[in-house]
Amino acid sequence: MPEIILFAGPSITGVDSALLKPVDLRPPVQQGDVYLAAQEAPGAIAIIDGFFEGAPAVWHKEILWALTRGIAVLGASSMGALRAAEMERFGMQGVGGIFEAYRDGVLDDDDEVALLHGPADLGYPNLSLAMVNARATLAAASAAGLIEATEEAALVASAKAQFYKTRSWDSVLSDPAAPRLGDSRLTDLRHWIATHAVDQKRLDAEALLQHLAQGAPAPARTETHFEETALWHEGVGLWRQRAAAQARATAEKGGYRLTAGLSLLQE
Repeated sequence: MPEIILFAGPSITGVDSALLKPVDLRPPVQQGDVYLAAQEAPGAIAIIDGFFEGAPAVWHKEILWALTRGIAVLGASSMGALRAAEMERFGMQGVGGIFEAYRDGVLDDDDEVALLHGPADLGYPNLSLAMVNARATLAAASAAGLIEATEEAALVASAKAQFYKTRSWDSVLSDPAAPRLGDSRLTDLRHWIATHAVDQKRLDAEALLQHLAQGAPAPARTETHFEETALWHEGVGLWRQRAAAQARATAEKGGYRLTAGLSLLQE
């Protein structure tokens, strides 16, 4: 029985690997994963990253199902922060500044944490700029005196107007709608960002991991009644079928993999 199951991906890039030792690390969460994880009766389920495009996003009701069975569910940084803000009143626990901003209504759009990233086998490299990281970095640049408050606001607006998959520091700073800083100040800002950019998603992920390192959270307590609707039963059936298909696919591999040298090695 796993003590803590953690769903994470791009937000833990660069995190101290020692913080991951206490958890059973799994890929970003998608619909059905929390329900299936709860079947393993873990001490807690933690969510940092999750899919929402190309795969159905984790369902609020499966989180509620886990909570009503006494399993602590925590979230931070990305999809975890979103769901924690939405599910806090039902007993889900949130950690970090991004969660707090969603909970308090400072942020409300999904695109604040969305980004384009590379595949798992490359470590989920970030390929675009998350809006929450742009906000945090520009606030820090303003505090450091590189830009004025009005320039910070204009650059934030420029970043917010861009599609999350193509947003980058280059696209933000070269946007015709961005404030004109002049060549010298713009160069200084680019150099500062290269070494001082704030990765708020990683910071919040680390905060959650440090919290989990203190031991499994207390069991969840919620007074909410869980209604097993027809839609719920349909979802459960689909998730169980997916899990069974994945188990069959793993078994059919026979515990072997083909290496580049075309020799078989046992896993």
